[in-house]
Amino acid sequence: MNNYRLETDSQDYHVLANATRDIKNIPGLICEIGTRRGGSMKVIIDALLENQDFDRNVIGLDPYGNIDYCCTQEETKKLDYTNNMRNETLYSLYSYVMNKPVNLIIYILEDTEFFQRFSDGVPFYKESKTIINDYALVFFDGPHHTDPIIKEMEFFQPRTLKSGIWVFDDVKDYYPHNEIIEPWLFTNGWELIDKTCHKASYRKI
Repeated sequence: MNNYRLETDSQDYHVLANATRDIKNIPGLICEIGTRRGGSMKVIIDALLENQDFDRNVIGLDPYGNIDYCCTQEETKKLDYTNNMRNETLYSLYSYVMNKPVNLIIYILEDTEFFQRFSDGVPFYKESKTIINDYALVFFDGPHHTDPIIKEMEFFQPRTLKSGIWVFDDVKDYYPHNEIIEPWLFTNGWELIDKTCHKASYRKI
């Protein structure tokens, strides 16, 4: 039996699973910012497969390397996001998707590094080369600070298709989501789908 170490560190993952199911008929990439131990990526993959939404292009972003991390709006420190965690996570995730109809790529990059290098789209290879610069789903679980989150939203806003969905993690206590992030979303053409103490999802209208 394969020993997949794909762990989560939050709650209410049904919000993410439901969002993944809701984009079945929306083309474009799925992107997770903050892959960590791969548990939430497994939630995405499982929801795709259960919904028979096959051959999706899915990307995850995480630099690992035990660099400083914005844990909350006020606190930045080193956690346990080491390169050993990276190796274990990559092994587990790629083993998990083996022989499954999901095209998963994990980029060992900070969000800002990804934006600089892939602003014109992400290349995929299957019989031929395709460059995709449209997004159907983005899961924001990287820095827990409004400034980098807003930069992330500004990058994905013009690249997210109509009816695309964004999901935010740790919306309570970690950073002022309701006070800053949600008003930005409503001002820029998004509507609330679901919100719990831990996660919130929005649809582009």
